[in-house]
Amino acid sequence: MMRRTLLPVAALTMAGLLGIAAADAADGEFDVVGPASSNAHRATASFADLEYSVPFYGRLWSDHSWDRPDMPEAAATTRSQFIGEVAMVERPGGDLDLSFAVEGQSETPGYEVCDKPGVCQEVTVRVTPNGLLYLHMPRDSEDDRFGSTYLGGFPRRSVELSASDTESGLKVYREVMVNPPPAAAGCEEYGDATPETYTCLFLRQLLPPGQAGDADVDTLRARLPGLVQNRDNYRLVFAEEFNGGPVAPDASGCSNGLSTLDDSIWNYFDACQNLDSRGETCSNVTGGAFVMGVAGTCGITMMGPFGSVSLNTYGNLHMKYGYLEFRYTFDLKRWSGIYYNLNLLLYTNGYKLRYLRDQYGVEVHDWEDFLKNSEIEIDLFETPGLYDISHQYANWDYYDKGLTPIRTAKWADYCESWRHRGYVRNPRGCKSDDTFTVTRGIEWTPRGYRTYIKVDGIHNSLTIVPEDNIYIHYKPNGVDPDDITGNARKQYFEYLVPGNSGTLLEQVAIGHIPLPIAMSSWGFMDHRHPYIRSRVKVDYIRVWQPENHYADMEPVYQ
Repeated sequence: MMRRTLLPVAALTMAGLLGIAAADAADGEFDVVGPASSNAHRATASFADLEYSVPFYGRLWSDHSWDRPDMPEAAATTRSQFIGEVAMVERPGGDLDLSFAVEGQSETPGYEVCDKPGVCQEVTVRVTPNGLLYLHMPRDSEDDRFGSTYLGGFPRRSVELSASDTESGLKVYREVMVNPPPAAAGCEEYGDATPETYTCLFLRQLLPPGQAGDADVDTLRARLPGLVQNRDNYRLVFAEEFNGGPVAPDASGCSNGLSTLDDSIWNYFDACQNLDSRGETCSNVTGGAFVMGVAGTCGITMMGPFGSVSLNTYGNLHMKYGYLEFRYTFDLKRWSGIYYNLNLLLYTNGYKLRYLRDQYGVEVHDWEDFLKNSEIEIDLFETPGLYDISHQYANWDYYDKGLTPIRTAKWADYCESWRHRGYVRNPRGCKSDDTFTVTRGIEWTPRGYRTYIKVDGIHNSLTIVPEDNIYIHYKPNGVDPDDITGNARKQYFEYLVPGNSGTLLEQVAIGHIPLPIAMSSWGFMDHRHPYIRSRVKVDYIRVWQPENHYADMEPVYQ
């Protein structure tokens, strides 16, 4: 057991001496404590929570200059970023300004992240001065790829925290426990560190119950395109309409619409802490949509402190198979000559599972092993301006060098730009102030994918992307893609009903591990691009699944 000692950091005669105490849950009073040789005293403050659990999927901070766990937009509600917030109970009239620190932690076998076999770093518990608990690992190079990762094997660990008040010079200690994520039901029978345990822990689906809200399910179901099963078999398992608000503005007039989202589903920051030079929020929920933009302070990559403006469901909602549909509007205003990216993905970076495969004895020898035991990336849309693209591929070239990455490419060319092979082209060209409203859908099954699109003013209904407009690429890491042409590409398509183009399945990088939803904006921008020009508004995201969850479809591993 760790020490729980009262330090005389101020004069011992000071009347407000802090003690070690836990709040009584029944009446809020403090335990009466004190050295055996002294008169008992009542503590001025105590720790309210004595146990914390790490999230199933979480962020690992480091000493690298890009990592800033004390950044102003950090919030304990962003559970993929922080374990939780240290809560204190103060005696009335205390008026303390507490600052927190980790004084020590147990030396039991820890949690290690291994970038390469045998090259591992231990993860420790830390706390920001304002009381946000987080996990830390050494990192010196941007080549270390573990920013966020799975934490299913994190051990129970005792941590000694301190809370101090500078003005009075007083300090209180408490030992708390940091626990592993809740166990996955049904995994106990497989034992520890076996491939079966890995499968149970990391291939499980996380979908919250009852998330369809007040949506008129029958009306929405009638609008579904031609899916694998009869549409009456599909149930709406998740619906985000972004209808929260209105939100009262803060002292500067900014409204944090992200706070209207369900924080048991979404991870997000305070929108009012991430602004462009004109005071506009980089991302927000407003006007019935999630709005995100890019500027010199919104989603900087490679040139500044912020990684990406992001909204995601990491650790809270992970879907495996089903039909995901969303509607979005984007404009063509942009900073010329600058690459940026506004996107919606099912993705968490598959390379972050590598050390877990080593830990659980999972071996990868071929594509089937890879697709069974690693994450893939499903890009529902990415737009840098005049066009957007959807595709799916595995990022295996980061670590499985024996496998050649292959991806699809489905271009939507809105302005007859240089990408003339896109399957959507606007016949009148574009003006710089044009906007486009697009509905996209992707059905993800164990046998492949099918992609749908509807562009207002061009299509009357959701249209399946035909085989001739789906491009298959070799995509070696850091090398421009090469097309797979002729008969060689035929192996990547299947028609559930031969000759019926409406039953097409794309069979490239068919994943079988649940994925979270993520939206982000980023770009190669700096102070020369201080305010937002390009925006995307996402009106809704809906996920449907058939009653039998495609149990009658044999998986393939193309």
